[in-house]
Amino acid sequence: MEKKNSQLTYSEVYKQPESFEAVNKSLENIYRVLDQAFAEEFDELIFTGCGTSFYLAQAAAHAFSAYNCLPAKAMCCSELYYFPEAFVKNRRVLVLPITRKSYTTEVRMAIDKVRSFPGVKTLAITCDKDSAAYNDYMILSPDTAEDSVIMTRSFTSMVYLSVIMAMYVGGKKEEIAAMADYGNRARDVLGKMDALAKKIIGENEHLNLFITLGQGIYYGVANECMNKIKEMGISNSEAYYSLEYRHGPMSLVDENTLVLLLSHSKTVEEDGKLLAQMKGYGAVTAAIGNTASVDMKEADYCLDLPYGYNDMQNAALIGFIGQFIGYYIAEKKGIDADQPRHLSQAIVIQ
Repeated sequence: MEKKNSQLTYSEVYKQPESFEAVNKSLENIYRVLDQAFAEEFDELIFTGCGTSFYLAQAAAHAFSAYNCLPAKAMCCSELYYFPEAFVKNRRVLVLPITRKSYTTEVRMAIDKVRSFPGVKTLAITCDKDSAAYNDYMILSPDTAEDSVIMTRSFTSMVYLSVIMAMYVGGKKEEIAAMADYGNRARDVLGKMDALAKKIIGENEHLNLFITLGQGIYYGVANECMNKIKEMGISNSEAYYSLEYRHGPMSLVDENTLVLLLSHSKTVEEDGKLLAQMKGYGAVTAAIGNTASVDMKEADYCLDLPYGYNDMQNAALIGFIGQFIGYYIAEKKGIDADQPRHLSQAIVIQ
C-alpha cells in the first residue's frame, strides 16, 4: 500500500535497530558512568519522566528491581515537583529522569527541586547530551535524534539503556553480551510486527476500543502502546496489568474491541485464560511473546519472538507493536501522524 501520510514517523520506526547498535557501541562509556554513579550508596532509586518517558520509567523501575536488591519505583515528574518531601526527604535517593529532550519543563522543574534536598543525586537516561547540564550523571542513547513529534526509537532505545543498566548494576553482563546482535533481531521483528499490525487493522475495520495488557516490565510497555494508539490514531485506548482487566474494565468489551496481550513468561497460564475469556465476549484478540502461538493458541492473532531472549531482553522489541497499530489506525483514518493533534516534541510551559 502506498504510504501517503506519516512518512517521517514510519521511517523513524524502522531506524530503531541503528539506535540499539549505537548503544551497544557505547557500552564501555555507559559502564564507566554507572560505576561512578553507583559508587555511592542509596536507599532507593526513583525513575521519572513525563508521558511516554513516564511509561518508560515504569518499565525501567521494574527491570532494576528485578536485577538488584535496591528498591526502585517510577513516579511522574509533576509529583516529584509538587510533593518532593514524600519521595526524597531525609533519604539517600538516586533520581533518574528519562527524557528525549532536555528542555521539557516538568523534567527540569522536578530535577531542580529534588536536587535541593541533601542526599539526592541524579542520573539522566536520555537522548539529549544537554541533559548533562542539570544532572550529576548521564547515560546517553547516541543515535536517536528524532525529527518526528511521536516518540518511537527514542522510547525503545531508552528502554534498552534501562535494561542494560539494570543488568550491569546487578552483575549480569553475560545477559548484555547476549544482546550483541540486537540490531538484526530488531530488523527481523520490525517487519513481522508491521505485517501483523497491518493485518489486524485491515481485517477488523470496526474496531473502536484498543486494550493493551502486560505484567512485569511489559506493563510500562503496554502503557506506551496505549499512548501510541492515542497519539497516532486518535483512538480510544487503555492499558492495564493483565489480570486487573477483569476488575471492572472488561465491562466495555464487545466485538469492536481489540485486546492485545504482551505475553510475559511468568504469567502465560492465567493470561491465556484471560484472553480466551475476552474472545468469548466478542473481542478481537492478539498476543505477542516468546511462545505466544503455543501459550495463546485460541487468540485470533499471535506472533512469537524466537530469539532466545528473556522478558527483560525482549522489552524494547515487543513495544514495536503499539507503534505499528497506531500507524495503521492513522492510515485508515487518513490522519497524518507526523503532525499529531495538539502535540509537540517536548512540552514547554510558558
